Amino acid sequence: MNSQWLTIVTSSDLLRIAAEELVYAEADGNYTTLVLASGDRRVVTLQLGQLERLVAQQTPLAATGFVRIGKSLIVNLSAVRYIHPSRGILELCTPAGAKHELSASREALRALKEMMERNAK
Repeated sequence: MNSQWLTIVTSSDLLRIAAEELVYAEADGNYTTLVLASGDRRVVTLQLGQLERLVAQQTPLAATGFVRIGKSLIVNLSAVRYIHPSRGILELCTPAGAKHELSASREALRALKEMMERNAK
């Protein structure tokens, strides 16, 4: 597989992952938790907006596969399996079958659902 790589450098560490391995990223103040397909969780000292720009810069082709959901999430579109805007539920699934149920605003999920519907046509 021809992977695009994402390299995240902070003042204390460096993390290099294949872009498709990133299932989602969740904001926590000045930190972001990266959830990988392997089940690993990595906390990096970047705000979510900084990570969003980094993904767009380093993986221009893969960047279209990631989308920001509201203020606190970036998700890999290939992992999206279920969206229920009125209940605020987003379910992601890795290729290995691991499921992640996340909460997001109704408005953000409605926009994601509409975007995915347009792209499916």
